[in-house]
Amino acid sequence: MRKSPEIIALALALACQPHGHTSNASAGPAMIDRPVELRNGPNAVDLLGDGTPAEVFIAWRGNYNAHGHSAAAFYVRTASDLDDSVRDWQIVPAFGPQDGESGRELLGTTEGADCTLGDLRVIQHRGAPVDLIVARRDLGRSYADSAATHFDYYKLTRNVEGAVGWPPYYFRFVRTVDARRQYCDVNVAFDQELHLGRHGIGHGEAAETRRSAP
Repeated sequence: MRKSPEIIALALALACQPHGHTSNASAGPAMIDRPVELRNGPNAVDLLGDGTPAEVFIAWRGNYNAHGHSAAAFYVRTASDLDDSVRDWQIVPAFGPQDGESGRELLGTTEGADCTLGDLRVIQHRGAPVDLIVARRDLGRSYADSAATHFDYYKLTRNVEGAVGWPPYYFRFVRTVDARRQYCDVNVAFDQELHLGRHGIGHGEAAETRRSAP
């Protein structure tokens, strides 16, 4: 993946902070304000924290089996690299460790009849860009297994320098935090580890969630 000057500067700044890449540690970061409740269809969300028009569109991919899934696409309407005087709807991709140079334009769930193995939360802040947290669970022996769960943290970042090959806005991967316990359903992990509730973008209602619900 190409590294923009902004990424290098941000990496140096993050290296000086106590909440850098963490493994097997407490997953409660200081960055969190509140999660955005996202539903199927368009969701108006102030992604940049400054009132710029923005949306998160959630859509369902049905498979007529237990493994349909939801996907989230992020958009902002602002000046683009085409013409600074025209506001265009633009995709906000994510650049994680396995996304390659092009990044990922859709972020989705991984769902089964027993448990959800992948979901996400968008964390909104007053006057600042949102954060994104993606939870992913190792498959283990099956979808119904309890296995290691990981939280990948992203920051919504502006390509201030206009670095070639990078979009105007994108989610920049910051770190991975491992959950303290093993889980079957990542939305239970979101609730118990990060206190972000059990409502993700997926449709799954895992047996573990039903059993442990108050």
